[in-house]
Amino acid sequence: MDLKIDEQYIKMCFDLAKESTGQVSPNPLVGSVVVQDNIIIGQGKHEFYGGPHAEPNAILTATESVEGATLYCNLEPCCHTNKQTPPCTSLIIQSKIKRVVISNLDPNPEVAGKGVKKLREAGIAVSVGILKEEGEELNEVFFKYIQTKKPFIHIKLAQTLDGKIATQSGDSKWISNISARERVHVWRQKYDAVLIGRNTLEKDDPTLNIRMGVDAKGKVPYRIVLGSIHKMKNSYKLFQDENTSRTIIVTSAESHSLCQKEFLDSIESNKVKIILVNKNSESFDHEDLLIKLGSLKITSVLVEGGQSVITSFIDQNQYDKLSLFICPKIIGNGISFYKNDLNLLMKDAIEFTNSKVESLDGQIVYHTYSGGQKCLQD
Repeated sequence: MDLKIDEQYIKMCFDLAKESTGQVSPNPLVGSVVVQDNIIIGQGKHEFYGGPHAEPNAILTATESVEGATLYCNLEPCCHTNKQTPPCTSLIIQSKIKRVVISNLDPNPEVAGKGVKKLREAGIAVSVGILKEEGEELNEVFFKYIQTKKPFIHIKLAQTLDGKIATQSGDSKWISNISARERVHVWRQKYDAVLIGRNTLEKDDPTLNIRMGVDAKGKVPYRIVLGSIHKMKNSYKLFQDENTSRTIIVTSAESHSLCQKEFLDSIESNKVKIILVNKNSESFDHEDLLIKLGSLKITSVLVEGGQSVITSFIDQNQYDKLSLFICPKIIGNGISFYKNDLNLLMKDAIEFTNSKVESLDGQIVYHTYSGGQKCLQD
């Protein structure tokens, strides 16, 4: 067993898995490679939700017998029947695979080491933890959702060198350049939903679809608007375009009760969904929001809101990842992405310790996580 060789094939599994980004939710991204005498004889990936898993795709498309071969996969093979496809461990055992190499154990309580146990009981050698941290980041969305039933929250924003996301008048087009905006559309294809606040809805009237030359692969993310519904108009694109069934308004019961019947009838006829969540003293209860989005099998959300939305997620510590495009401009007085009048001393600052910085077409992209998670790759 050569660790470098194992890492090489696990990296191939990562690459295969990434090809299905945005297509398999709420399932994880998984790739698999079958190797016989240092020759790849089969490879596969989980291509779409409800479809065959990566391991059977790799085994059943092998160019020769897989008996005695080594199977690589970035996530522990499943062993339960509470799903749409048969357990992968059974096929691996039946195929007389000799060794299985895995990056991550599956945190799904129905698997969680049971797949490895079943393989070992069948006499198959199993190695676990190869490039574990890279595997965890690849499936960071799935790992959070399967353990908490709440979606992974990624906040993105563009700011000037002097820390402003908009001028004093609210103008923000464009702080970032085209490369940054293309990256955001890549993320829209990756995640289940995009979230904005009512202020962004009114100011930009966005479509929140996937453009900029990014292949949507037929996907339209959920478009979530957070705010007082009785202050919204039914003329916005999100309430009138061909994808209104993918629009969700998140609001309070109080605001909903103030709505005119004509407005509610209009958006209901267009199949716009409404979710009522609790409110605390200053904003919506994001814990309640995330639980309710999770119940809809929304596993990930890209937050594209302004100051009030971003501040509320940060203050309630209901986010996982923060990405800032820091652009080579200064504007002086303007709006920053985070507002807090209570932190009067530097010791009160929110500190991030596990971060990654990259360069993108003259801009700095700063990625970090809440809660001290490591930031390894984008």
